[in-house]
Amino acid sequence: MTIADTSGQDSYVHRSQVWNRRRWIIAISILLFLVFIWGVAALVRAFSAGAVLDRQQLRIVEIKRGDLVREVTAQGRIVVANSPTLYSPEAGIAELYVKAGDKVEKDQLLAVVVSPELGEQLAREKSELTRLQMDTERQKIESQQALLQLQQAQALAEVRLKGMQREERRAELSYGKNIMSQMDYEKVKDDLERAHVEFKHANENLLLLKTSLNFYDRALASQSESQHLIIKALARRSEALRILSPVKGMVGNVQVENKQAVMANQALMGVVDLTAYEVEASIPESMTSELSPGMPAAIQIAGTEYAGTLTAISPEVIGGSVRGRIRFEGDSPPQLRQNQRLTARIHLEKKQDVLLVERGPYFDDFRGYVYRIHDGVAHRVDVSLGSKSLQHIEVLDGLAADDQIIVSSLDIQNSAATFIISD
Repeated sequence: MTIADTSGQDSYVHRSQVWNRRRWIIAISILLFLVFIWGVAALVRAFSAGAVLDRQQLRIVEIKRGDLVREVTAQGRIVVANSPTLYSPEAGIAELYVKAGDKVEKDQLLAVVVSPELGEQLAREKSELTRLQMDTERQKIESQQALLQLQQAQALAEVRLKGMQREERRAELSYGKNIMSQMDYEKVKDDLERAHVEFKHANENLLLLKTSLNFYDRALASQSESQHLIIKALARRSEALRILSPVKGMVGNVQVENKQAVMANQALMGVVDLTAYEVEASIPESMTSELSPGMPAAIQIAGTEYAGTLTAISPEVIGGSVRGRIRFEGDSPPQLRQNQRLTARIHLEKKQDVLLVERGPYFDDFRGYVYRIHDGVAHRVDVSLGSKSLQHIEVLDGLAADDQIIVSSLDIQNSAATFIISD
């Protein structure tokens, strides 16, 4: 009796099947080893981290590049930029031709101030000018007469001089022939010398008279010119009694009654220019040190933004704020109303292409570091911040674009340097 072996249970296995099985075993072993390594690393990271926080309970923001615009927001209202008040230039009676609320054109006659005193003064000065003109004409006639008299005297002196010169030649001949005595000859010489003196004085008197007449003419002309200037000044004052509208707009408050007696420089009425508006903004006192006229501004009206420029800042503080005037760039927006409420933003500074982080409560009490997330772990990094706008803060150092940081209020024991974020 033979004993049966296991040869009947054996089967032939090809070599390629054995190699494939070994490869699967090796791959699974490597995979299990990597899982083991990952698990160990996770355990090491968990034990080395200060805490584990849930991502859903954190506020995470991303660092981005962009333009930082520092600005201050102010509440304001629409005011009329040009609202001149018209005054009476002289004392008199005001005659009004418009009433409050009337629309007027530029240079339209609004009122006339009747000033009897100014009218009388103008009439007196005109009469004085007429008198000066008559005096000038009379002086010209008298000057002409005096000039003719001296010219006649100068001509007669010249005739006498020529006659004495002829007598002197005859005397020379007679004296040479001993026909004339010595005494008569000397008398002829004296007469000739007297004729020379008279002719010389006649010429000098004529020249002096011409100089005097020229001076009198210039003096009278100066008086007439001065009088003309006085009359022109009074005429301008009289013309100023016609009160004209300096702008196109509407009559505001009328402060006098028709036919009312008014004093010089008394306010008569105001005219509102309906085409020129400005914004009167209330700016926080803490920002006034950084403000200066000429800064650009943005004005929000009914959802539309208009460009403007800060033109003036009040020197006094009222209720913790100062008043600023913002002028619209270009034409004013349509359908504005006086005292209409709005919001304005004044641009203090603009930086281009800088690292920005959203502003939030976390940075109100900033301690110089943030937690940056990398591969599910938050690492504490030191950060330097720069300028601040209403929505962003400039990052100077410590972070790069696309970094994610935690801006939630964290209460981590001992301010751990790292912690794990669980999903």
